[in-house]
Amino acid sequence: MTHNGLDPTRTVVLIGGRAQREFDVLRDLGYQILNIDSRIPLHCMAWSDVPLDADVDDWEQVAKAVREQLGDRPPAAVLTHVEPRIPLMAHLSEQLLAERRGLTVDAALNCRDKWRTRSRLAEAGLPVPRFELVENVEGALRAAEMIGFPVVVKPRDGAGAFGVRRCGSADEIRLAVQSLIEEPGPGSLAGVLVEEYVDGPEFAVQTLTQAGETQLLSVFRQHMTEPPVFVELSYEHPCGLDVEQLAELGKSMASVMDVLGLRDWVSHTQVRLAGDGFRVIEVNARRPGGRLVDMTTAVSGVDMVDAVSRLALGLPPLQGEIRASHARYSSIVFEGAGTLHYREIEPAAPHGRFAGPIVEVEIASGEPVNRLDHPEGGVYGRVVVFGESPEQLAAEESRIHDALDLRVVPVDEGVELPADSREFKSCC
Repeated sequence: MTHNGLDPTRTVVLIGGRAQREFDVLRDLGYQILNIDSRIPLHCMAWSDVPLDADVDDWEQVAKAVREQLGDRPPAAVLTHVEPRIPLMAHLSEQLLAERRGLTVDAALNCRDKWRTRSRLAEAGLPVPRFELVENVEGALRAAEMIGFPVVVKPRDGAGAFGVRRCGSADEIRLAVQSLIEEPGPGSLAGVLVEEYVDGPEFAVQTLTQAGETQLLSVFRQHMTEPPVFVELSYEHPCGLDVEQLAELGKSMASVMDVLGLRDWVSHTQVRLAGDGFRVIEVNARRPGGRLVDMTTAVSGVDMVDAVSRLALGLPPLQGEIRASHARYSSIVFEGAGTLHYREIEPAAPHGRFAGPIVEVEIASGEPVNRLDHPEGGVYGRVVVFGESPEQLAAEESRIHDALDLRVVPVDEGVELPADSREFKSCC
């Protein structure tokens, strides 16, 4: 036992925890939590055995701080569910753990850096959009001419479609690239990706890899706003792919994880189905956000928060009961700006073996909202329903929206709205 009451052999270093579920899973497995972040949120302090503020951009200082807390003894595991902290998690695992498990730094960077993802997969002959990494507007214009319009401009890292735009002209490219160069976001990698726009249905694919063997947990048909910006509107299960297509996708995902180096981990991947087959758009070495975990649990029986926690600890993931054959996730978005008003509703109980519906509005009634394609707009919550048929899902969604009675009182054009209280503006 250390001076702070931690038993290193039963302590998990959790980087940047946000949701109570992330802490509860570790507690239920019998572990203490050393929670590290640049600034621990107040609500997370109560869930942590030891909360520790640290400069998470200085990897060596974080490793030193962990050693000081644990008396220079290895922790049981290092874990994060936060996209930007995955490389740090992998680094600490390699530096601190008594035995190697989870993600390597190389695998973490292969997924975090979109240019590196595409380069590794392309070198292995796997299907990705044509792409170029550029440093300025002039380079982006040359890349677009070579690839062919329209193209997609995006940052090298990031998640939730931040900074991603489809560009159909030179002027649109100038605006998109200049915006990323001038406001790259904290800790962003240098350079901008210009890539082929792949036209076709998009799918969110969740996988679990154990000892190099990858299985599909869930495949959701993903619906986005029309370009140029990309806002996640909804996800559906079943996804509409037939048995042969799912088998092809499963084989492709196994190859992707092998090339990128994910041997005992989970992933959340975006793919598009083009005329010549599936193309890998993004690979995230983490479980999905925005309640796609709950959808995956319901349709596969595997809780990805629990599964990745167990993998980090060197434990086998559990297979639970499948609780729904159909599920739909709908983001709460608005076509116009104004003040939102709605009725609070009581959480509904599960229907028999079905998972209960999930209803989340992330701001209080009376707060401002922006249109879905505004930089300060996006997703304001979600409704997730489960059942045994599309008709059952539609009826449940209708009941929930009638009960919520979401209404936006518009504001005059040109009026600047105050900031709302959301921590994130993205779905997944």
